[in-house]
Amino acid sequence: MTTTYNTTKQSLIDTSVPSSTRTYKAISNEQLIDLTLNSIIGAGFKLGTEKYSSARDGQISNGKFTIKSVADSEMELQIAFQNSYNKQISLKYAIGAHVFICGNGLVYGNMGAFKRKHQGDVQEFTPTAITEYIKRAGDVFVQMQKERDEMKKIQVNKRIQAELIGRALIEEEFITSTQMNLIAKQLDTPDFNYDCQGSMWELYQFFIQSMKDIHPTLRMENHMKAHKFFVNETGLIAPNIEIVVPIPGSHPQIELFIPSEIV
Repeated sequence: MTTTYNTTKQSLIDTSVPSSTRTYKAISNEQLIDLTLNSIIGAGFKLGTEKYSSARDGQISNGKFTIKSVADSEMELQIAFQNSYNKQISLKYAIGAHVFICGNGLVYGNMGAFKRKHQGDVQEFTPTAITEYIKRAGDVFVQMQKERDEMKKIQVNKRIQAELIGRALIEEEFITSTQMNLIAKQLDTPDFNYDCQGSMWELYQFFIQSMKDIHPTLRMENHMKAHKFFVNETGLIAPNIEIVVPIPGSHPQIELFIPSEIV
């Protein structure tokens, strides 16, 4: 039976926010959701879908937001956050992509994400950082397009596939034996046609397909590990996307890919 952690926006908002202490500063889900949505609009982006998940009675929460105005024919920009009320994980934001054909969500590696412990000035830091971070999300999407195109060029035979799966399971530990079996099934009978059979990109999608139902606590971190793993194996060097607070009156330059059928 497939486990689902999907929930509603209102459910995340209604979860009781813990009191802040000297060593723990709470950031409410409602604040994160409102800030994200406002920042998306403020950056000039067009919101697509909103999806939310939670675990441990709402103590772990995730939000995913697709940006339909930053897209090409295969995927669109996606912004995600992870928050916790039980002090088990740090506040994380990440930029990624949503693949249309299969609904897979990619999360850009550590260079395209930031995390902040629930301590010190996190409450003051978060609004400015998130706003500027989202403004620069288009730059990360352009990089992901380049990485996708490079992965499509690389053919991987069965031996290479086996080596990558084994390393992801044993060395990198971002998949489990259950996900390994799901990947093997995709290799035998794919659920979707990515129009690049036998490529690194297709194998990457099989990995992400197998990770759709992992626990929310692990979701963002493991997806970042997966993306970094495949980028490194492809031989690309990902640029460091920094959070930059621009001088008043200036605006970060973002290159947008806007197909007419999506606008």
